[in-house]
Amino acid sequence: MHWQITTSVVSVALALSSGAAAWTKDGNGVWVANDNWYAIRGIRVHESCTHMNDGNTILRNGEFCKYWTNDAGSTAQGSCQFNPRDNSAYCQS
Repeated sequence: MHWQITTSVVSVALALSSGAAAWTKDGNGVWVANDNWYAIRGIRVHESCTHMNDGNTILRNGEFCKYWTNDAGSTAQGSCQFNPRDNSAYCQS
């Protein structure tokens, strides 16, 4: 068990330190996005408010989102929100 946790932590650390734009599972098996922003159909979208590896689907208001906040494995989670003032979709903690 200890080996699996260590492997997960090392994988996350390597992915985050390299600046890779990929989703990674946390210690509980939940897929976690990186802290990246994209333009999708004219909307500025936080990666955590998209479908993993889709590049086109924006999650609806209130849907669960989670993303890495640093290379030490810290995360933030909340729900996706759309802000019409700046035409963005973001993860509100």
